[in-house]
Amino acid sequence: MRRCVAVVRGWELARAEGGAVVMNAASLVKQVIAHLALDVIEDLDDLVRDDITVRHVLTHTTGLPNWRPQGQPLEPSRPPGQRWGYSGEGFVLLQQHLEQRTGAPITSLARDRVFGALAMHHSYLADPEPGFHGFRPLMTTAADYGRFLAHVLRIDDARWQPLWPIDDEIAWGAGWGLEIGPPVYGWQWGLNDDASNFVIGCPSTGNGVVVLTDDPNGRSYYRTVVDRELPGDHPSLKVEHNKAWLELCI
Repeated sequence: MRRCVAVVRGWELARAEGGAVVMNAASLVKQVIAHLALDVIEDLDDLVRDDITVRHVLTHTTGLPNWRPQGQPLEPSRPPGQRWGYSGEGFVLLQQHLEQRTGAPITSLARDRVFGALAMHHSYLADPEPGFHGFRPLMTTAADYGRFLAHVLRIDDARWQPLWPIDDEIAWGAGWGLEIGPPVYGWQWGLNDDASNFVIGCPSTGNGVVVLTDDPNGRSYYRTVVDRELPGDHPSLKVEHNKAWLELCI
């Protein structure tokens, strides 16, 4: 079992623990795709597909399922902009939209605009995962992702604005879950069969934490790390007990 941590202090990578182990970031790739979208596209209401906009994708209000049933076409569950509903498929559509807008593959966009620019030397977008309709996993180290986190915490834009409220504690910005605070914290979890990852950071202080682990039951570990490095109440660590959140996840 591998556990790697990066700690950001004052908008700089302060330290990394666990070595330069390249791991699957799981859903933490969404923040990289969101960063590229905010870098390339000025208008959040730019259409991605049909009536779905960049804003809808970044706030998880596309009306699409997380992933379509195996062997089925992609069909919306509801019109976009009606309610929050987490969607990995939405980010694949956004990825494809970025490729169409720029004429460059998403691998090159990420390499040139993120990984190369931020000295993330061990990071890359891997080949598409079978059955996930073009989704490319982000392979990265905790230190590399910590450099990315330190960079984006400096940026004052819609990713840190509560564009879609969940309740009085949690909202969604342009690509990030938000603890409304004050202060505001951005966060994202990455959970699959071989990962329990977490990133959280505060744009007003420049402090944050990245946790990558290949333990599918690693939630207790990343909670311990966040509590140690960013003490205080973090609603993002308690979403499975949040009634408003659970009702939206049905």
